[in-house]
Amino acid sequence: MTERRRQQNFISQLLQKPVEDLLMNQSNRFREIQEQREVISRGLPAIESGHGCRVGSEFWTVPQRFGDELSGITATLTQTERGNPQPITHIAQPHSTRLESGSVLSDGSVSRAWNQSQYLQRRQHELGDILREMDFNQPDMDALEVVGSNQPFTSSVECSPLLEEEEEERMEGEHKENEDPLAFYDDVMLDVELVPALRFCGELACWTGTAISHQGEVGISARLTFEAVVGESACSHLELKNEGSTAIYYSWHRLARPHSFTEARSQRYTQYFYFNTSTAVILPGDTECILFTFKSMYPGILSEVWQLHTHPVLLGGASLQVTLRGVALYQDKTADQRAALELELEQRKTKSVCRSMVYELLRNVHTPERPRSPPQLYITEEEHFLASNPNLHYHHEPVEALKRLWEQAHRSKVIGLGKAESEHITVEIPVWDLDVDHLRQVVLGLPQEDTESEGVMCREEALRQCNSLILQLHQPQPPTKPLTLHCIGLQLWRELCDGLVSEALWIRHMLGLPENNKWGDAQHEQDSCEDTDTFKHSLLHHNSCVILL
Repeated sequence: MTERRRQQNFISQLLQKPVEDLLMNQSNRFREIQEQREVISRGLPAIESGHGCRVGSEFWTVPQRFGDELSGITATLTQTERGNPQPITHIAQPHSTRLESGSVLSDGSVSRAWNQSQYLQRRQHELGDILREMDFNQPDMDALEVVGSNQPFTSSVECSPLLEEEEEERMEGEHKENEDPLAFYDDVMLDVELVPALRFCGELACWTGTAISHQGEVGISARLTFEAVVGESACSHLELKNEGSTAIYYSWHRLARPHSFTEARSQRYTQYFYFNTSTAVILPGDTECILFTFKSMYPGILSEVWQLHTHPVLLGGASLQVTLRGVALYQDKTADQRAALELELEQRKTKSVCRSMVYELLRNVHTPERPRSPPQLYITEEEHFLASNPNLHYHHEPVEALKRLWEQAHRSKVIGLGKAESEHITVEIPVWDLDVDHLRQVVLGLPQEDTESEGVMCREEALRQCNSLILQLHQPQPPTKPLTLHCIGLQLWRELCDGLVSEALWIRHMLGLPENNKWGDAQHEQDSCEDTDTFKHSLLHHNSCVILL
């Protein structure tokens, strides 16, 4: 303490401040201010809403989780987070200790100015009752002193009559606990053997005196069936009632079942049935209701088998099994849309079928096709003659002469038969079909002798002409000289030169230009024309050669 005072004096002289204003002597006062702030902060939510929104509501703090819900770890909430804050602790020094250490504050210090604040006094007045309830233990720290002495401490204890009465009551209570509570009831059968017994799904499972006599067998089997839509949950419960005389501990274990489709089975286990599988205990006479929940995100039929293990072992080791069977139904959420779509498609189909039927009907209803022209219209006279006379050749002039002979023979035949009153009468003569045989028959039908009437041909003259013309038709036509490229080019150049001259004359006539021919230049023009013809001939020959190349 002497060293502390010496150090305080040195710092005070160095900083030119009194000892009471040093920071090292204000720590106790700062602790007192912090305690007052803590008490006021806890009491303000009682009178003002919105201040300290977490004060008093720490129970709703969400525990911090590391990992997922199944395999993760959840941190434990502290007592303050659970809504049980620690009581306010008062730490201070008595006045005598502060005097000894030199920590007495002056009247002008900042801490005393804060303690005399009107706002603080008003808040303390408003929260007077609340602060007394929250901080009911407010010791007088200035009067609290512990004085040590080098003398040994001795004390004597005297028992009061009140403590003796409490001791007697305690002894009587222990004696009552050791007594049989059923000894005062006449209807209790004390000779019944009390053994562990558990009623499992309405069936009683008792202790048989051994734990392995029926091991491997199924003692009691129960079945719970669930049915829910995909994504929704279905619940069911199972009752366990302890009808024995001892407490029964139990736990659940899932049994593996053979899978029908081993290759399609997923290696990852997916949980569909949810219930509390932790170890628990059932006291005698108590009933435990275990809630089972089924939920699946996929449609199908799912099942699991769980076995109940008990301690002590019941039914001689026979298993207590529960089969959980869940049916997840697929909810058809698009039935209305699908029905509307099917109706629309059916209507479209009906329209399409009707349209195709109408189009097919209209396609068959049309005007008949225009009859084609007979092929005889496109047959030339030469083709017709050759078809009628295959042994003859067609020559235009002899054929025309045969036509005239046909007309004369018909006219002579009509006049010779006397069907016309006059020689100049118009006689309707049929058209020759270009058949020589028919012509010969008509000629043979003429009169043999000459008649005095004009225009009548005798048979001999007609046969002579007919034979002469037919003899000409027996001769083939001379082969025609094929057109060469030289002839074609020469003809084209001639047409071009003639066209140029014609255009020049037409332009001269349209423009009214005078003729450039003179009488004195006739001989010169004749020579020039000869030279021009020679030049044209050579030029045409040269161009024809170029075309041939």
